[in-house]
Amino acid sequence: MPTRPGLEWVTSTYPGRWADGTGAGFAVLDATTAELLGGVDLHEVDATAGTAEVGWFTAPAARGRGVGTEAVQVLCRWAFGAVGLHRLTAQVEVGNWASRALAEKAGFTVEGVLRDAPAPGDRRADTWLASLLATDEVRDRRAFPPLGRPTDGVVALRHPREDDLPRIQRACDDTESARWLPLPVPYSEQDARGWALGLVPAEWAQGKVASAAVVDAATDELLGAVAITPGRDRTGEVGYWTAPWARGRGVAVRATPLHTAWAVERLGLARVELLTDVRNTASQRVAHKAGFVREGVARAVRVEPRGTARVDMVVWSHVP
Repeated sequence: MPTRPGLEWVTSTYPGRWADGTGAGFAVLDATTAELLGGVDLHEVDATAGTAEVGWFTAPAARGRGVGTEAVQVLCRWAFGAVGLHRLTAQVEVGNWASRALAEKAGFTVEGVLRDAPAPGDRRADTWLASLLATDEVRDRRAFPPLGRPTDGVVALRHPREDDLPRIQRACDDTESARWLPLPVPYSEQDARGWALGLVPAEWAQGKVASAAVVDAATDELLGAVAITPGRDRTGEVGYWTAPWARGRGVAVRATPLHTAWAVERLGLARVELLTDVRNTASQRVAHKAGFVREGVARAVRVEPRGTARVDMVVWSHVP
């Protein structure tokens, strides 16, 4: 799994592995300034079997710049070419979505889960096992393409972050939000953490739902959220919520077309639907202003957020 070398690794472990042929560690440096950006290594090298395990770490200041992915890819090319290995593996602790995304972006295929495997700090934990073969096409294997930062200059979309949690909690612990959305009541910061740092990255990794935070393009303040759920036959459904302090500013009207355009272009969707409760006139205005076409009413299609009654939904659509 990804390693975090300290003094012992640098002075003893890495040199020892190089000396006995069981591993190789490299510092990752800025090509211009020589600043330390991270490290990559091969360990558990078995030259006879042609296998090894890959590890990495990225310095906090270098995260989000693609440093880890590029370094792992360079290491793998060297391992396949100069060392002559055939199969490389990586183990990532289940729940470490950032490291899983790095491995998949570098070309690794997640094969499954190793239960109760050895983990850093003399622990045991479930880990994802990922592999890359010398014969594999090296391509981004993430279920969804990267979001980037779509923007219209007023609002922007990005992944939720830990510093968003207080605002997410405030936004979702709101009477109007709870009226239309299946949210826990009351909505705690732990609920916000579970959604933003648990469910959202999990659904991205599994290709189930592409949720994004909607933020002010200038200040990065959280204003709401938008999500695309792909379905069959290149269709999808978009949904959204707006924080109470951002209502009346056209946030959802701006964010919905942005995310829809991303889904059409990057996911190849041919039809995006938007369903609004027949009683929710504000959401219907958003759908109309966002450019969706009203098609009709689907009867008894959804269950009330905190009830058993089924409700009618207005069906809207966007077709490229």
